[in-house]
Amino acid sequence: MADAMALWRQLLQIQEPWTVRECRADEFNRCMEICVGVEAPRGWFRLGRTTAAGEEFVWRHTGFGDWRVRLRVIVPQGSEPPRHAWAGEAGMPFTRALDRQVLGLLGEGVGMTGVCSLLDIPMSELWRYRHALDNGKHGVSADAYAASTAVPAANEPAGSASSRVPDAADPVWQRLVDGSLEIDVRVLGLQMLLSRLRSQAALIADEQVRAVKLRELHRYFVRNERMLAHELGQMSLAEAA
Repeated sequence: MADAMALWRQLLQIQEPWTVRECRADEFNRCMEICVGVEAPRGWFRLGRTTAAGEEFVWRHTGFGDWRVRLRVIVPQGSEPPRHAWAGEAGMPFTRALDRQVLGLLGEGVGMTGVCSLLDIPMSELWRYRHALDNGKHGVSADAYAASTAVPAANEPAGSASSRVPDAADPVWQRLVDGSLEIDVRVLGLQMLLSRLRSQAALIADEQVRAVKLRELHRYFVRNERMLAHELGQMSLAEAA
């Protein structure tokens, strides 16, 4: 057991004062639960003990091979949850490491079912995560996600050479979402999408999450360019003005 805890401490890159306190393997479901806690300062002969009291958080972590990994982290009373990749935000289902993967896939336009399949996570947890993003309840650190949202992904949908859809990085998408650019929208699907994105944008303060929303709007225009000629014409006039 001591060897297993040392191994997981190394794999997860857990450093003092945090330490792995327990490992439980569920071979039938191929799931590993790791308990992490704070180790008290060492005294004579470098003997230390782990503190037991505290608030418990549970997060789903990135898998190792075909094994699921769940982190159970006990945070001392009066302390904030750790800001490490193996921990997550309070009230959220994923660690920051898994959070980064989920947000990256959503930002690239992968559907909810696809994300669950690729990362082997339950749909219920993904809905909980998506609800928090859409309602501004989850702050995403810029340094953690800049790589996945700063530039369009390689598989971002793109129009043909003659496409009238502005580039994904064009400021026009931000103007549409924040309401500074008003256009006459005749397509019901776009009306509903804009209404949803605008209500979400009012709650979302994090720029990285906003970038995901803007790329969602861009993808809609790319995929429905033929029936959005009226709306695109107004956008072209606004850009030229």
